[in-house]
Amino acid sequence: MTDDISLRAKTLLASQHHKLIFDVATQTKASHALTEVLSWCEESEFRPGKWIRPKQTYRFEQSQIEKIENILLEQGFASIFDKFDQDTHQTASQRNPNEKQGKIKPTQHLVLAAVTQKAALDAMQQHLYTCQQVNIELDVTRLNLDSFECLVVVENRDSFNDWFEYQLYTNLSKPLVIYRGDKHHSTACKTLLKSWLSAQSIKPAIYFGDFDLAALRIAVSAGYTQLLLPAYACLAAQAIKQHYPSNQEKYLTKLLRDCPKGWQPLLHLMGEKRVGLRQQKMYQTPLILHHF
Repeated sequence: MTDDISLRAKTLLASQHHKLIFDVATQTKASHALTEVLSWCEESEFRPGKWIRPKQTYRFEQSQIEKIENILLEQGFASIFDKFDQDTHQTASQRNPNEKQGKIKPTQHLVLAAVTQKAALDAMQQHLYTCQQVNIELDVTRLNLDSFECLVVVENRDSFNDWFEYQLYTNLSKPLVIYRGDKHHSTACKTLLKSWLSAQSIKPAIYFGDFDLAALRIAVSAGYTQLLLPAYACLAAQAIKQHYPSNQEKYLTKLLRDCPKGWQPLLHLMGEKRVGLRQQKMYQTPLILHHF
């Protein structure tokens, strides 16, 4: 049985098929998608076109693209013209054996939120075990943001898991606390932040991360309004050179230009003394909001 080809390869074929209708001399540049198509055709023992400039530009034959399309359909795979932009893995599986061609990933609309309310923890204790924080996935398309007074985005996963410890040293009312996310939850975090900045513009959008150039760059570029960090005097006393990665210096020039006035003392402390302080060193330390 012939294997399926990736969505990017199908997109290339569909695009070339359309262009060849209007221009039989259409060419495409070398790419990973083209390499995949050529390897797939080689296994099926035919060539879909020819190199115009070896390893640089390639010209498909329309009849050969149609041959690829027919082989895929005969094997039960989706057409090269099918779109999966609005499909989850579940809905894509109804149209194609390769369910992962669904563009909507399982966590695309989900953020990981920290819950520390007593009622939720009591329920957890009743049914499972005693804890001081429960992490749950929330659908950002269904969240009622009006229920919260501030948004807190936590940079590091281990610090997010320990939010219940940090919150003892904050003075935040009704916060929505979420993990910034890695490859699994970062998309929904960005969606939520955008919604918050649009609909809840008078309420703080707080970034709680490391005291370093990378975290400040994230806060500036993403539009956060406040930083949750120890007070300036505490940072000046505790920040260390080992927490100032040299590979972050590339952010310094742009930050000197774009950093909001309220955060400039923090930037100057980092840049002039070449020091930083990771989030994991901020346990049992009073945290305040640094306004931009």
